[in-house]
Amino acid sequence: MTTHPTEQSAPADDTPATSVTSVTFHDHLLPGIEAGRYRITVDQQLPAEHLPGARLDPVAQIVGVRASQFRLDPSWVHAVYPAAHSQGPFHGLLPHITLNPASLPWEREPFTGSVRNPARAPWTALLLFGEGELPGDPNALGATASVTVRALLDGDAAVSGPALDRDAVDPTLLDTPCRVVDVPQALLAQLLPEPSDLAFLAHVRSGGEDAAPADGQSSRPGRDARAVITTARFPDADRGRYVAHLVSLEGHTPPGPQAGGKPVRLVSLHSWTFTSCAASGDGFGRLAGRFAPGNGEHSAAPLRPAPAAGAGLPDELGTLLEQGMVPMTHITDSGERALAWYSGPFLPRVAPELPRPADGHFPDADGLLLHEPHTGTFATGYACAWNVGRALALADPGFATTLVRLRHQGRLRRATDRQYATYRRQLFHSSLSAGPAPRAAAPAAAPTPREQFEELLRGDALDALAASFATPDDSEPQPRTVSATPDEPEPHPQAVRATPTTYRLDAPPRSSAPQPEPQQQPPSLSPSPSPSPDAREAAAWLATLRTLSGVPFDYLVPDQRMLPPESLRLFHVDRGWLHALLDGARSLDRHPGADATTDAELDDLLDGQGPVPTAGLLLRSALVPGWPTLRFEAGAASGNAPVEVIRSEALGADVLLMLFDRMPDRLTISEPPQGLHFGVDEEGNVALRSLAPGEVGRPLGRSVPVGADPALTVTTPAGARVLNVGRLAARLAEDVKPGSPLSPAEFAVQLVRAPEQLTLSFEGTKGTTR
Repeated sequence: MTTHPTEQSAPADDTPATSVTSVTFHDHLLPGIEAGRYRITVDQQLPAEHLPGARLDPVAQIVGVRASQFRLDPSWVHAVYPAAHSQGPFHGLLPHITLNPASLPWEREPFTGSVRNPARAPWTALLLFGEGELPGDPNALGATASVTVRALLDGDAAVSGPALDRDAVDPTLLDTPCRVVDVPQALLAQLLPEPSDLAFLAHVRSGGEDAAPADGQSSRPGRDARAVITTARFPDADRGRYVAHLVSLEGHTPPGPQAGGKPVRLVSLHSWTFTSCAASGDGFGRLAGRFAPGNGEHSAAPLRPAPAAGAGLPDELGTLLEQGMVPMTHITDSGERALAWYSGPFLPRVAPELPRPADGHFPDADGLLLHEPHTGTFATGYACAWNVGRALALADPGFATTLVRLRHQGRLRRATDRQYATYRRQLFHSSLSAGPAPRAAAPAAAPTPREQFEELLRGDALDALAASFATPDDSEPQPRTVSATPDEPEPHPQAVRATPTTYRLDAPPRSSAPQPEPQQQPPSLSPSPSPSPDAREAAAWLATLRTLSGVPFDYLVPDQRMLPPESLRLFHVDRGWLHALLDGARSLDRHPGADATTDAELDDLLDGQGPVPTAGLLLRSALVPGWPTLRFEAGAASGNAPVEVIRSEALGADVLLMLFDRMPDRLTISEPPQGLHFGVDEEGNVALRSLAPGEVGRPLGRSVPVGADPALTVTTPAGARVLNVGRLAARLAEDVKPGSPLSPAEFAVQLVRAPEQLTLSFEGTKGTTR
């Protein structure tokens, strides 16, 4: 791969270009060899030509270099702007598409071989069509025609298709379908820039918040590089739907200005629709601004079920709802239906500590059914967490096998330690009672290994083995029941069996419960081994489960009214719920006495697996699909260390979950650096930025009027506002780079519009946008 030596860095906002949030723009990323058919000829000749066989016949080989041509893998589309199916004031922005293969736009040549391409224009272009402009898609819904590659190459007399070399096309693709759009020739001539100007509408972008180039680093685009292709047409301010098509220009000739020609058939590689309107819509600022205070259910708030207005609930029930508990139907073992309360791991309050059994782990879900004294019902949250953990463990055969093998290995080590301890005690006692041997006695024959083993079995070694694999002996602490529970209940919708031993919500904390005195354990003769691979693997799986990975969403948010559309909810994470979840997963083949050492080993390994989630947020908004790499910055007033993000993952099409190591008191949501877009400001001007070394991207405080200049923004006969790319590039160069033309990267820096961001403060009542 080769890249143009000119590169420019632009900040994600008004910070200097040296900021870690800077983005680097490259003119292009050229492949080492373009797609096509090549003939490789090898000619070998020895220096001594007079020798027989010194001259060898040349050997030729035809090589085909393949690249995407008729279809685009959907996973290669990193993002589009405006977001698909969005609605907003986009009249000052130039829609664009971001592609993951950074070299894709330059892997082929645009137009036919007779058209020169010294500026290395891309073979793809982004075209924007409004309602009523495409005969095959009058409503701008993204409709396309489907034809086979063979039919496309054969051509159609009614349209002007691409002139491609059939021999250079992969034969396996001839019968595969491709999407095409037929564009009137006059319309295409108005929307498509000149071939020499196409290079300004494509560039490579790298860097951002996660990949700022370090000093001395190579200027080549890194693995985070992406290609960006921009259209030259502005959407109208009036309400209207638009469809954007990423089309292939390979094999075409530049359209002429004449009218009445055949429609041009273009291969559509990707398309999406959006609606442009002046006063309302789903732009980032409007979507994020709903989370500020004063917007009703959309404002950022704690995650809790809200009772219906005027429900007239008793104070006891209202208190339980305020604590994040949801009423559910509880089905007992006898089939009876009763009211129960459920709360998941996300609460609007800090949950009290859950009392634990003496050995630290709950053996089953029955002991986690809590009694709620005010309503006389059960709280099933912890019991359901235990059941979910066990179900997830059983559903993963790899983890289940590893855990069972680990427990068997631990029991074998324990039995071996007991056997050697017994053997040592026998030898010690027999040597004391034997006394000195007579001097004249003949030496006795050494016992055979079998005789030695039978002697051991006649002692208590057999009993030690039985005790190790069966029930714990007196040296092991016996499991005990705990008549205690947190001050506040936790429930969930699943039938669990109640036992005579119940937990009360008004029990004393775990620290006040009596603890058994430690007892002397027999010494182990085998050295303490380092954690086995099975133990590390099991601990890693449990650490992932501790971040609630794989837990069904209904267990996290039991009532959909807790997370309405376009809302942001914060919560505390219930540590007791996480403990019950892990205890259920660790319950496979577990014996409280025989597996105490294995449990302690897993506990130690889990402690070293990173922080435990303490707080988090749930975001349900069109921001999630529209801005896949949305940026969140959480901060807390206490301490200088930033709030650590333990998990950030989209749980659905429009739901994002984030878990933190502590509760933040402020949150900043901003568009990602890779989501920078291009266009003019509210007055239709392009704000000029510096291109001087070390100051690239710094605002210069002056601008160029673009929207009001008919030489820079051309209005077509159909009413479309199209940017005259070549004239604008020359006009910008006069102000920021006198005497030299702009490169595609420098042109992109001038058209960048800084991303918007929203800052929320949870200590006060103020949320601000910028």
